[in-house]
Amino acid sequence: MQVSLEYAKEHLADLVSAAYRGEEVEIAAPDQPALRLGLAASSVPDSAWSVPERPRAELFGSLAGKIELADDWDSPETNDAIADLFENGEVFPDATRP
Repeated sequence: MQVSLEYAKEHLADLVSAAYRGEEVEIAAPDQPALRLGLAASSVPDSAWSVPERPRAELFGSLAGKIELADDWDSPETNDAIADLFENGEVFPDATRP
């Protein structure tokens, strides 16, 4: 949420409570950069910033053994056929064709 400096002066306790709940609070003043009110990184336990550990298979290679590629999947002929589908196909019809 973004609030004015005047509002922040009158409602500081409410804004601090919002920051403790994890809300991002910005205080804007005319002709000044906005200020951000939040928890200091040193006051937040390291566990709050860490990503939970997952087995590597969940992140990388989770489709290993489930997808098979043809031997010529990256051949010039295959690439030309794909390019032809884009350039002359129904999805991206050539603008000069009737």
